[in-house]
Amino acid sequence: MLGYHRADPAAAWNGGIGFSRCLGCGVELVQRPGAGWTPVPRGYAVIWRPLADRPALAGHAQAKTTAFSLARLTHGARRLGAAAGRTLDRFHAPPDHASRNYRYLAQRIGSAQTVLLSALCDADAANDALLLLAAMLREERGGRLLLIDATLGSDGVSVPLGAAGKPGLSEVRPDDPWSVVEVMRILARPDMILLGAGQRPAAGRPDHIAALLPFLTERFDHILIQQRAIMADSRNLALATRADLIWALAEEGRSPMANLHAARDAFRANGIADVGLILTVPAHGG
Repeated sequence: MLGYHRADPAAAWNGGIGFSRCLGCGVELVQRPGAGWTPVPRGYAVIWRPLADRPALAGHAQAKTTAFSLARLTHGARRLGAAAGRTLDRFHAPPDHASRNYRYLAQRIGSAQTVLLSALCDADAANDALLLLAAMLREERGGRLLLIDATLGSDGVSVPLGAAGKPGLSEVRPDDPWSVVEVMRILARPDMILLGAGQRPAAGRPDHIAALLPFLTERFDHILIQQRAIMADSRNLALATRADLIWALAEEGRSPMANLHAARDAFRANGIADVGLILTVPAHGG
């Protein structure tokens, strides 16, 4: 909410300046670098030109989505390069050896629109992996990308993206779909939006977001959801059962095999058979 205006997250960017419209009254809004959204000044007009088919959605054949079975952990795990560093600079320019692997994953999501990362590793590794995958997904597939911090904790991707303690998932009202739009944050990368964990992360209700997925998928080309381990909180099931594609995220030498097997059993017990596994290599060794 910006005063009496609600900025549409589907903003257009030109030379670092954002252009949008109010979801309530339709007034045109502009966002200059380092400033918030404000109405377009009098005497100025925004010329909206229709875009051709989004280049990110064209030229990519719909590959069949495949996943590794958690029952074949020792054989099917795809080993990824070391996670990116802990700075936002790496979010914009990930290391080549890591970006190549995450780029491959982004190319292989097929027709999946809602992708969930279920972390069986520490928060830093999970955040790095999510940011790398988000960057590659945006580059390879294009369109508008929504990141959702559904960790129900205070150490998710909201932290490196500067949204810790800000309104987010915990403030979403299930009876008002636009309440989720009001707490979204437009990120520096064009067409990338964040729904943070909220002011009270532990009070978050993933089931509210699950109920709003039809509303969100109409407005975003891809939705990337971050969660802790599936067995960490029963509330995690609400989004896991609705996601098009799930990847469990483990860290080589640091994620206990017992946790991987527990995650496999939890997914299976709730009718989720196909779960992929991303095995990352620690950035600084084991």
